[in-house]
Amino acid sequence: MSGSYVVTGGGRGVGRAIAERLVADGGSVVVIEMDEAALRWIPGHPAAVRLSGVTGSAADERTAEAAADLAEAAAPLAGWVNNAALFRDAALHTAPPRPRSWS
Repeated sequence: MSGSYVVTGGGRGVGRAIAERLVADGGSVVVIEMDEAALRWIPGHPAAVRLSGVTGSAADERTAEAAADLAEAAAPLAGWVNNAALFRDAALHTAPPRPRSWS
């Protein structure tokens, strides 16, 4: 499996298992995590060269853009796993990137 992936909440639990599986299958993975401490496993991982972390909320546009940019720099973006993020209900292929209202 090639390409890059973004995994929200990928620092612990199911999100980390997903991130580790994607990288084990040959992908590059960017983990978004609210708690910076949850990213401490990345530097010691055997595939650390294909892992990176971004601290913040994936619901924050700047955080999401930073993660997407890191992923795209590693390899073409192949997937985004919303393991632990809250987003407005919208179709990714038709909704504008900036909502008029969150209500």
